Parts: sequence; C-alpha cells; structure tokens
Amino acid sequence: MGRILQATDHNLNLCKQALSNSKVIAVPTETVYGLAGNALDEVALEAIFKIKGRPLFNPLILHTDCLENAEKFATFNSLARQLAEKLWPGPLTIILPKKAIVPNLVTANLDSVAIRCPQHPIFLKLLRKLPFPLAAPSANPFGYVSPTSAEHVNNSLGDKLEFILDGADSEIGIESTIVDLRNSDEPKILRPGPISKEILEAKTRIEFKEPQTAQVSELRAPGMLKSHYSPKTSLEITSLDQLNDLIASDQGSRCAFIFQKRPEESIYPKSSCVYWLSENGSAKEIARNIYRVLRATDALNYEKMYIEAISDTEGLSVALKDRLSKAASK
Repeated sequence: MGRILQATDHNLNLCKQALSNSKVIAVPTETVYGLAGNALDEVALEAIFKIKGRPLFNPLILHTDCLENAEKFATFNSLARQLAEKLWPGPLTIILPKKAIVPNLVTANLDSVAIRCPQHPIFLKLLRKLPFPLAAPSANPFGYVSPTSAEHVNNSLGDKLEFILDGADSEIGIESTIVDLRNSDEPKILRPGPISKEILEAKTRIEFKEPQTAQVSELRAPGMLKSHYSPKTSLEITSLDQLNDLIASDQGSRCAFIFQKRPEESIYPKSSCVYWLSENGSAKEIARNIYRVLRATDALNYEKMYIEAISDTEGLSVALKDRLSKAASK
C-alpha cells in the first residue's frame, strides 16, 4: 500500500523530490483527491495514464498556484482573466488555447488546455514549492467513483503509489466546474460543478451555455463521457416514493437504498441496507458525502443500489444530477 504522509515540511519536500524525479503521487484538493505528476514531464504523464488506466483521448487538467503562472501555459482573454481573478483559487477549471510548452499528452493532442488554481491549502503549498505545474486527474481507476480521502486512494491505487499526501476529507467532494472560454462571446459549461451557472453569470453578466454530453471526438475536458464516476454495483436512480416502496417490498434481496437526507425513524429500521447523503438535504452536504457513500455501499457486495433522484434544477444540484446520471450509466 502507499505511504500516507502528513503535510509536514519534511514530507512536502519528499513529495517535491518524487515529483521532480518523474514520480506520481496522490494529493488532496478541495474537490476530490488527485493523481499528480509533473505536467511538463512525459514520463510522469505516461505514468498517470497507466496507473489510472485512463485512455489517452481524455485530456488532463493542469494545476498551478496563481493566474500569473497559469498564463505561462494558456492564452488568456479578458473574460478568462476576469473569472480567474474572481474565482481562483477555487473549483473552476478553464479551457483556453494552449501554449507550446504544454505537452500533447496533457491535452490529448488538442490545441486547448484545461487549467485551474486549486484552493486546498496543502496542495497550494506543494505547488508553490515546485518549478513546474502538476497534471492531476482524480486518484482512482478510470471511470470509478472519485476519492475524497487518503484512505479511498489507498484502497484503490495504493499498490501503485509510493506517497499519498493526506489533507483530510475533501471539503467540496465533487469535481471542479469546467468552462470553455476559447470564444469569450460564447462561453460554455462543459462540466457542471461547485461554481454554478448562476454564479458564473452573476460574476460576468454573460450567459453561459448549458453542458452537453460529449462524444469521444469532442472531448475538451475530463468528466464529459456519458458513463463516469460509477460504482461496480449496478446503480439505479429513483424517486423518493419509489424508494420507499422498494424498501417496503424488499425481501432480503441484498439491495442498498440511498436517500438524499436521513429518512424518518419509521422507515429506516425496516432495513439494515438504508443509507443517506445528508442529515437535512443540504446540497453542500450531499456533495461532500456522495462519493464516500457510493464507495462504502459498493464495497458491501450488494446486488443492486438504488439512490434517490436529485429534483432541484439550480445551483450545486445541477452538478449532483450530472454525477448521479453518469454514475448510473453503463
């Protein structure tokens, strides 16, 4: 298994040395844990793809510590600069024309690069020690549920990693919002996330196009395929009423039932297979817990998992619906 490191100066220097020697390590971010390597080093980049089992057609996100450094790797227009100044550090990834210094492995041979400045203090401290940016997709096997703790990473990829930098549980719990700003007159949301459409439009006074599922030939960023973030156990999205009916009719069929919020006492004692994502239905709490609960239930060898649908259509709920629909798609 990987060696889980606390973020002491000594251990951060160990991580710096490993990354400088083309190694790949796991790092904490405010969204999910990342599988990080030198974004300018093709040996490290190849290792990321191999460790994850990630197809080369799926581009990576380049992480750096500030806008000034980000401009070394992408050509920023005024809209991109405006959003970066207002929302970085934070869970916003921006697609822009790439500069020649960025290897084609990072961008899947595209002329654009996905770039962000993360908010997690430990990750930022590590980035500021490095003379290069980091490519850091989620630290899990390709297509599987993303990790939100060092233990998650160790359970799925620990045998392939020397170091896992511990930064406690991810504060947000789902991946960053990705926006395509190559054409500042027609900005697009490629992947919904913690920075909602409403926030983007309030910051810019510009309308952003809604996200669409992409074909392989159209992938500009991670997380755009129809099936992603998926547990191994079959997952079905259902309404609250249907979920209650399923629990009532379940005859020990080894199914898991996942609610958005803690169900009434009269419901959940009827089954030992009932779980919930939050105490009160808060979207932020659901986001923090959704991958943790999916991973935990997936590990219990249920025949099937049922999860309550997200009904809200604004804010963070848009991203939660996106993650659920992709997790349930096979």
